[in-house]
Amino acid sequence: MFKLFYTLLVIEYVVEDQDVSTSVIFPSEQACYDAMGDGAMDDLYDVLADTYGKEIMMYCKKTPFPSSEPTKPMPRP
Repeated sequence: MFKLFYTLLVIEYVVEDQDVSTSVIFPSEQACYDAMGDGAMDDLYDVLADTYGKEIMMYCKKTPFPSSEPTKPMPRP
């Protein structure tokens, strides 16, 4: 079995020349990328961009902490 690690979806932006960072935790790196890719964060991104400008970064950052969601390797053909 593979171990999965908690992964943070990090959102960084600037408010009045101050760097601001917030994050949401996911049980795996794939879950984080899925949240970014399926458009779930688009509305939040748009609100931040309209309010604070286009200086926004969103990325996934794996933690060293294993999640309780193990996954089995795919069987070989």
